Parts: sequence; structure tokens; C-alpha cells
Amino acid sequence: MVLQLHYRTKLNEIINNHIEIGVEVEKHRVGSDKRLSLKPFPEKLSASLTPYVKREFCTSQLEFAMPHSTNPDLIVDLLSTVIKNTAQQLEPDEQLWHYSCPPELSCRVEDIPISQYPKESTEYRRQSCLRYDARRLLNNGTHINLSFSPEAMSYLMKELNYLTSDDLYIQIAQYFMFNRWLLTYLFGATPFAGHDYFDHNPLNGPVRSIRSSSLGFANDTRGDYRSAQHYITAIDRAVARGDLLQPREYYESVRLKSGDSKDPHRILEHGITHLELRTFDLNPLAISAVTVDQIRLIQVLILYFAYQPRLSGMQVKESLAVATIMNERVALESPTERTAYAVQGLDLLADVADFIKTKQLGGIFEDVIDRYRTYFLQADWTLAAQVLEKVEPY
Repeated sequence: MVLQLHYRTKLNEIINNHIEIGVEVEKHRVGSDKRLSLKPFPEKLSASLTPYVKREFCTSQLEFAMPHSTNPDLIVDLLSTVIKNTAQQLEPDEQLWHYSCPPELSCRVEDIPISQYPKESTEYRRQSCLRYDARRLLNNGTHINLSFSPEAMSYLMKELNYLTSDDLYIQIAQYFMFNRWLLTYLFGATPFAGHDYFDHNPLNGPVRSIRSSSLGFANDTRGDYRSAQHYITAIDRAVARGDLLQPREYYESVRLKSGDSKDPHRILEHGITHLELRTFDLNPLAISAVTVDQIRLIQVLILYFAYQPRLSGMQVKESLAVATIMNERVALESPTERTAYAVQGLDLLADVADFIKTKQLGGIFEDVIDRYRTYFLQADWTLAAQVLEKVEPY
């Protein structure tokens, strides 16, 4: 990779020009009564929107899928434009639902209309609704897809002594899994759910993220991130046991991806092409559901995690088990109270800040870390606390 003269270091160039980010945002359509829309997918969206607006599990759901870019500002600007314009082109009595937990239902749970497209997914969706509480399947979120350019991957493999690109992506996936509690703390945004989300509400008050807790998605199958083969084998075994209907039902916070395929076995032949981070609640205070600062933090973390110590298989298993406990605790903490892991959070972000300075990544990234460190000092600055204050329960 040839270092351009206006970049101070190779990593400064990589973080600005060689980390591809693809963002997907899911949102429901609701009627004027703020209840789940039963109308079919909007077929008359303008040609400028159709490349970005996709169908999802339920007919009320829309997925806004952005092209990959290295520029967080462009990503958020395009997302905002597409979502605003889509909202304007919905039926007059429809609007978008900007909260991750589903809106109030307008039919019986068993009558929630599922998408019939693509046809090969219809039976899987029908089986999922029979197997799980469909209300849990209607949780929406923001997915952030990450990959390095070939030039950046080649440089990092040589710099960090990785034999394959899969090994480097596995390393980064491990550390995102270990530290997903941090992302739940900073970006959790579901302190409450609708009154019909639970048959019997187990919560005594608002929390940070219902969606990111065990009360969120319908299954809790745990992944094995020791290697690509371990990852695939764990999913295969879950399907064989009947814990999962199909591999696509694997809902963990980080997915290893190979192209657009939902089949993890493609990794064995074609390798890991990118990581999909699925841990994020929608930010209901931003039309784009994600912010520039949030994406910049992820850009920093993907490099920071690449440079962290490599762990043995046993260490990875132990760290994943601890991380699951930490994430559950953070997700179910009161959003206005100091987290039990405030010291760990401050220490981690201080270490990330040192990494930014040492690698000369730039002041814009230092500022992002400074802002998020404040969240550990003032819990009422966190997104969950802001949502609790500004979004009316339903």
C-alpha cells in the first residue's frame, strides 16, 4: 500500500480511506394510530429510493440498506435522505416507527402478516412464527458491516503477522464480542417496550436495552469465535439439535459473512469478506437511526481490536462467557444509574484514546472518545437515558 503524502501514518490513511462501512437500518410502518401497519410493502416508491429500500421478515418492516463507503458523514446523510423521502411517499395514514421494539399490534400475534418475498424464505418465516413469539421477531435494529480494502488487509496482515485475512477478521470479531457490553451501554435505546410486548412484564422499571438483553430476540444460541471452522460448526450443531431452524436464525451480536450469502459454509470456500455487527438499537432521536460519532467509534475499534493480544481457544471461550454475563447486566441496568462496569469502560476508552494518539489517527477520533468517556461519568447522557426522557412510553 502506498502512503499518500497528506496522511501522517499508514493507519491514519487506513481509518480514513480503507475501512468500508455498510449500514442497514430496519423500521416498521405504523398507521395514524401508531399501531403496526397491516398494509403490503409500498410498491410505488420512486426509482431513486428502490435501490435502498428492501423487504424484511414482516410486511410492515422496511430495511434501508446503504452502499458501502469509507465516509461516515456520507453514510448518515444518505440514510437520512432516503428515510425522510420514504416516509413522505408512504400512504397518507402511514408513518415510520423509529423505535427498535415493535409498536402496538393491530391484530392477534398469530395473524401478523409475514413477507412473501422472496418465496424461498416464506416457509422459514412461517415456521419461525409458529416456533417463537412473533413479537420478539419484530425487534428492529441497525446493522453495521465492516471490511478492509485489499490494500489495508495486506498491510495489516504483514504488520501484525497474520497468515490469512480470516484470522484477522476472527480476531476483530472476538474482541467485538468481548466488548459488546460497551456498545450496549453507549447505544442501548430500548428502556421500555410496548404494553403488549410481554404477556407478563418481568421488568420493575426502565432498562438500557430490552432488545440487547435476553428479553430481546427469540433465541439465545451462543456462537464459537475461536476460528471460522468453530463458528460454522457451532451453528451446524445448533441446527442439528433443533435450537435453530436455519443458520440465518443465528442472531448473535457479530456475524462472520462471506459475500451476500446467509450460509456460513461459504466462508470455507471463499473466506470471510466482512463482519456484520448486529448489536445496535435504533437511535429514535436521529432520523438516520445511527450517528456519525457512532460509526467513527466503530472505525477506531476495528483497528484497536486488530492490535490487541491474540488469545488461546480456552481464553476465547472463557472471555465469551464473561462477556455474555456483562452484556446482560448492562442491558438490564437502570439507564439513569452508573453502570457496574464504569471503571472498566473508562479504562477501555482511555486505552483506545492512547492508541489513537500513538498511531496518529487524528483529533476527530480523539474527540469522539472524549465524548463517549463522558457517558461513563454522567449516565443521564447515555442514549437510553435520553430516550427515556424524550420518548413517550406506549
